[in-house]
Amino acid sequence: MKKSSIFLALLLFGAFSLINAQNVNVTFQVDMRVQAAKGAFNPASDGVSVRGSFNDWGETAMADDDGDSVYVAVISVAADTSYEYKFYHSGNGGTWEDGANKSLVVGSADTTLPVVFFNGEEMPSGDPAPVTFNVDMRIPIRKGDLDPAQDTVRVAGSFNGWSTAADNMTDDDGDSTYTVTVDINSAQKIEFKFIFVSGSSGSVTWETIPNRTYWVVDGAQEFSAFWDDIDPDVQLADGNITFTVDMSVMSEVGIYDNASDSLQVRGGFNGWSDSEPDKSLMQQNFLNPDEWFLTVPFVQTPVGSEQSWKFFVKKADPNTMWTDGWERPFSQGGGNRDVNFEGGDQNLDPIYYDDVLPNFVVEAGKSVEFTFNVDMTAAADPNVQPLPFDPNNDTVYVVFEQPSFVFSQGWVDNDEMRVLSLSDDDGDMVYTGTLVINGPSWNGVEYRYAYSSPTNGWIAEPAGFGDFAYRVRYIEQEGYRKFVQPYSAPQDHWTAQEDKSDQWEAAPAGDFTGIKDLGGVPLKFELKQNYPNPFNPSTLIRFTVAKESFVSLKVYDVIGQEVATLVNRKMKAGNYQYTFNANALSSGVYFYTIKAGDFVATKKMILLR
Repeated sequence: MKKSSIFLALLLFGAFSLINAQNVNVTFQVDMRVQAAKGAFNPASDGVSVRGSFNDWGETAMADDDGDSVYVAVISVAADTSYEYKFYHSGNGGTWEDGANKSLVVGSADTTLPVVFFNGEEMPSGDPAPVTFNVDMRIPIRKGDLDPAQDTVRVAGSFNGWSTAADNMTDDDGDSTYTVTVDINSAQKIEFKFIFVSGSSGSVTWETIPNRTYWVVDGAQEFSAFWDDIDPDVQLADGNITFTVDMSVMSEVGIYDNASDSLQVRGGFNGWSDSEPDKSLMQQNFLNPDEWFLTVPFVQTPVGSEQSWKFFVKKADPNTMWTDGWERPFSQGGGNRDVNFEGGDQNLDPIYYDDVLPNFVVEAGKSVEFTFNVDMTAAADPNVQPLPFDPNNDTVYVVFEQPSFVFSQGWVDNDEMRVLSLSDDDGDMVYTGTLVINGPSWNGVEYRYAYSSPTNGWIAEPAGFGDFAYRVRYIEQEGYRKFVQPYSAPQDHWTAQEDKSDQWEAAPAGDFTGIKDLGGVPLKFELKQNYPNPFNPSTLIRFTVAKESFVSLKVYDVIGQEVATLVNRKMKAGNYQYTFNANALSSGVYFYTIKAGDFVATKKMILLR
């Protein structure tokens, strides 16, 4: 009996040894320096993984234990087998390597693969490299904005201090494509735009699109584009766009006076100024004094072109603290609003100034508390922050970037705002502080972080001019104008990137559904496009009931199944809004349908988590 047990044990040990011998360890290594330098990957917050047929294309995390930007993972795989794989990182919402899968043939022994760069992009030397810029100017020439005989085309960017007087471009062959070659140090991501300067007035016209970006490598290289990224061969058309803004919240809060203050719409179509009042000065709707509108003409404008714009408040009192009347809309993280020109007439749905909805209002006489949390670890890393944060001597601040909110709190608006400092009581590099928001105001904040250093002065996170230059956070809601208290926001992290969309919220969390009567005189039955759209997790649906009717408002998925009933009752004539919370639904396309008497209308909305 004892001999049999020994024999069985030896047999099992031999089988285990045989199975174990069939596996070998493979060490994967990927260099992430280029991705980090290009701003596509943030070592402080993003992860790196290797995915392949050996892990069913799942996620095996990689680590950079020595801080050299080379991420490593050791994986046990079957010996004498071929595999395919790729590297992946979580930056920019998740990024796979470009191109075909990598191949790997595993032998019978452990192996360490050589270090490779993500996407095969090696780190350039940093030496000067000739970059040739080309821009096709046929569109502004055709529209009569650019006179080739007397105007000058140039490129302005981070590489020349955004100078409007440097780097002249020429069109030697007369094909309307202007060219210049500039020596720029490689191994950097540059930002730039094309401009032209009037030979008669000296005025400068910039492209209206967000800043262009380009990664400079070693050796001669070219960048080519159309002016404003508009293909000159597209269809041109005349048309009108009607912009409408609802100032009811700003009026209720007491920072905008419908009787004395004025409102403008500014964009690339009017030079971002009020020099042409017929294209900028908005008119008040006499039926609804809180609503302002303007129809802007577009002449020979490319169909499908993106038109960027914002609303602008001009206070009657020039000495007011609200010195910056530009919107910083929540939906764009402070960036510009956009609409595609379709040709013909377009009537945009009313938009609340700064995207501050009536639901968000902290009423007069009330206050709420908002606690900020930010991990400053990355700020102390000299590889991330050239003038690193010193936790022993520096002070962390929240810089509030929405001028209307700043005005509602009675603060002076500047880039070195010190109204709220944060502290780290337990030394874990997570700094916290609580802001008391006094009504009348609202529950959303738009902000970035900065620190004050005795040696280095004021250091702030970069902002730029693009979308999501600032974070947006909201106090969670539990009803219409009812807020969760006390409230602590999700933890932020210091970033050296301009785009902060990974720390941006589209709407307050929580269930704050409900119908609100907006007042006004209903002229017709109408169902408006939800806002924001796409949304997560809540969106506002506005509709009009022209006469007392039984109203049904329901939401359906793409196969026509009903997923929610929002309204199902008799309603008096009026203008209404409903805040739909989709916490229970998954990402995707949905349709909402209203039936009121004989009126039926359906619109599409997108839930994007």
